[in-house]
Amino acid sequence: MDRLVPSHLALMPVFALGAATACAEREPDAVIEVDSAGVRIVESRAPAWPPGTEWRVDPEPVFRLGDAGDDPSASFFRILDVALLAGGEVVVVDGGSAEVRRYDAAGRHLWSTGGPGEGPGEFRIPRFLGRRDDGAFLIWDRALSRVSTIGQNGDRLGTERRSSSDGSPVVAFGLFEDGYWLVALPAVRRVTEPGTAWTDSVRLGRYDPVLEEEVQLPTVLGQRWLWTGQSMLPVPFSPRPLRAIVGNRVAVASGLVPEVSIHDPDGSLVTRYRIARDRVPVTESDVGQVIESLVELGQGTAAVWRQWRDEMEVPAYEPAFDQLLADGDGTLWAQRFTADLLTREPPSWDVFSPAGTWLGVVATPGGMVVTSIRDGLVAGIYRDELGVEYVSVHRLEAP
Repeated sequence: MDRLVPSHLALMPVFALGAATACAEREPDAVIEVDSAGVRIVESRAPAWPPGTEWRVDPEPVFRLGDAGDDPSASFFRILDVALLAGGEVVVVDGGSAEVRRYDAAGRHLWSTGGPGEGPGEFRIPRFLGRRDDGAFLIWDRALSRVSTIGQNGDRLGTERRSSSDGSPVVAFGLFEDGYWLVALPAVRRVTEPGTAWTDSVRLGRYDPVLEEEVQLPTVLGQRWLWTGQSMLPVPFSPRPLRAIVGNRVAVASGLVPEVSIHDPDGSLVTRYRIARDRVPVTESDVGQVIESLVELGQGTAAVWRQWRDEMEVPAYEPAFDQLLADGDGTLWAQRFTADLLTREPPSWDVFSPAGTWLGVVATPGGMVVTSIRDGLVAGIYRDELGVEYVSVHRLEAP
């Protein structure tokens, strides 16, 4: 049986600099160098925050939405996105109802729009794309390859299908400051032979929504997969393709090195932010733990994993990061890789200043998937011990 695999489904150590170094200068906790290609490299060897000045996330939420009885505006199932707006308002995309909902800074419901389907104003797999200068909200539907425009009061302003300049579909992730979209330009791989393994990759681009043209950005390597003849299995400890918008630039990360690369609007690499720390080796027990988590999450059965585990080339070291986010001030947050997919331990995030210096580590609440950081707030999807979903917003405290 053939299997068509979109390359966007799933971004080696580079500690050595180029042959020549144009210049170097030192800061207290970082070495800044420019290599022979003109790329600025900021390598931090210790956190820049002095003891007692580290940022922290208040474990008590500013507000938490969910478990509201018969109130449909605060009941969620399969939350797809939570985005912070200026002033602390929140936009929530709920997959179960296929609705987009807006709440004020106190968590009060303002409006809901959408519903399941393919008609105007309806959604199948919606995600929050961003907000235009005129205040309208853009919602991308990945399943339908189209964007819906929603007014500030929740009124539906229009729906358009979108494709790249050659007619192929795009997958939109967010908006740059100048109104361009960050998109993935997927390729399709034909997989026929059971046991075939491949590394996913994501070709990123800057998409002009007016001319429907794109400028290619970096291609980011990511998840490795194995085709069993019946299903695709993710190879444990293979990295994810991570990206974040920083103004009109894009930040990407992937692989074993704790490093983030910054690319200009034309796609050129301008800066690398790097932390000098040892890689974490992968043990057999680590692999077993991840497989148990994947089975519990429905990613293949235990019997299938037993059959194919020995066919997989599991990386010798853990990936550096699991997630990459940027706040509105240009600060980058990179969540450290976690082997236990079901853990409720607080995740650890490496925080980089807009200049690329590693500031330190911040823990976010356990059981919460952070999706947005902005204006001193952290928002995301919280799941309790029973798997019930909530929208949770927390205050970021910076002494």
